[in-house]
Amino acid sequence: MSAFYPVFLDLRGRRAVLIGGGAVAEQKVRGLVAAGAHVTVVSPDLSAGLTDLALRGAIEVRRRPYRGGDLAGAWLAIAATDDRAVNEAVYAEAERLGIPLNAVDDLEHCSFIAPAIHHEGDITVAVSTGGKSPALAVRLRQRIARLVGRAEARLCALLGELRPELAERVPDARARTALWYAIVDSDVIDFARRGDSEGARGRIDDLVRQALAVPRLKPGPDSPLPLRAVHHRAHSSEWERETGVVYLVGAGPGDPGLITSKGLELLRSADVVVYDRLVSAALVAEAPASAERVFVGKQPHGTGMRQRDINALLVDRARRGRTVVRLKGGDPFVFGRGAEECEALRAAGVRFQVIPGVTSATAVPAAAGIPVTHRRVASAFAVVAGHECDGRSDLDWEALARVPTLVVLMGLSALPDIVARLRAQGAAADTPAAVIASGTLPEQRTVVGTLEDIADLAAAARLEPPATVVIGEVVRVGLTHPVRELVSRA
Repeated sequence: MSAFYPVFLDLRGRRAVLIGGGAVAEQKVRGLVAAGAHVTVVSPDLSAGLTDLALRGAIEVRRRPYRGGDLAGAWLAIAATDDRAVNEAVYAEAERLGIPLNAVDDLEHCSFIAPAIHHEGDITVAVSTGGKSPALAVRLRQRIARLVGRAEARLCALLGELRPELAERVPDARARTALWYAIVDSDVIDFARRGDSEGARGRIDDLVRQALAVPRLKPGPDSPLPLRAVHHRAHSSEWERETGVVYLVGAGPGDPGLITSKGLELLRSADVVVYDRLVSAALVAEAPASAERVFVGKQPHGTGMRQRDINALLVDRARRGRTVVRLKGGDPFVFGRGAEECEALRAAGVRFQVIPGVTSATAVPAAAGIPVTHRRVASAFAVVAGHECDGRSDLDWEALARVPTLVVLMGLSALPDIVARLRAQGAAADTPAAVIASGTLPEQRTVVGTLEDIADLAAAARLEPPATVVIGEVVRVGLTHPVRELVSRA
């Protein structure tokens, strides 16, 4: 546990002293000036940027080395020097005067540390590693910056405008909190992304109507939102919504980092997460701690929740006013029965949205260094499901035998049947083939052979599902792929 207490300081009009005049000092000074501090820089030499700030009167400068007494009257101090002896002296003065001090890259002489900060409008996110790795903090900040951008800042500004209205009309704090979460967990952010402020207001109005069961009003530009407590419930702090919403989110091929940013954003705001067997546990953990987690995946021997029961579960939770994320491996519409779930939701009158995912059909071969198309050897590819390949099959195997690249998802158990059917339709015995097990995961394994021996090689390697089969000349191209050995973990 970090020994540092995170806090945001109001520096407006307060004096901050910075010892040092180089590039790092300039970066710190600009942050202090932006926060409204009155900054004094003590250094015999100044960077060009600090010189410019001084000429414009934005900072006060003392062009000399640090000496005792320079921190007098300061509310905050930063030492940005390469001299540990100077840092020690500044630290001693700061401790004596009770002034918080940050010594850059000198944790021993810090009473506070400066986090990596991401600003977007009124949103500020600070990342700290307890002083152990500023570089890691910067990289984490950069990842956060990809998730929190202008759309979130626009939404924040809009919610700030609505806050006084909601506070006046919903005096009960618990009820108001519940309504706020209903708003920020909704798809209002989609309107903010498009810059559609009026559309966002309209969507919030819809959510309020659902929560309070009041007739839709058509307010003027300055009219408040129509809000009313539901008094026929046991407590006025309880609110009702007509229905929630279901998001069918593609979780990707296995690696939790391959979910889309949109999918991850929705997952992190879910009330209920309904997930399959092949969804990474690390992804499920991204849901709020309070979210209900329901496992509905098929077990290895085919046991598990029936599809009609899954459909009923999604409808039930949505009708309770929940935000439901149906987390499905790969893409919901690629052998994921997502279309059937959409049909059930539509029939029940439940709102839903599909968030596409990275499909295993292309991602797993790519992780093994195998392109499914290649300008010289494959201008097309076909994707089939393994459970369509064994026993009686309605697939056109004559046509599949002529496709340059054939990808079979969940095809490990049916591999002997796949080989037999393709050979019967004229596929050459020396046609390259590969089986990739646990694709994109750390335990990924790849076995490469031909139609003549791939089934025996896969069996000898004792590969386990999930596995993807790739058949065609692209496998031979993959053998010389420059990063194949790095990513295939064969």
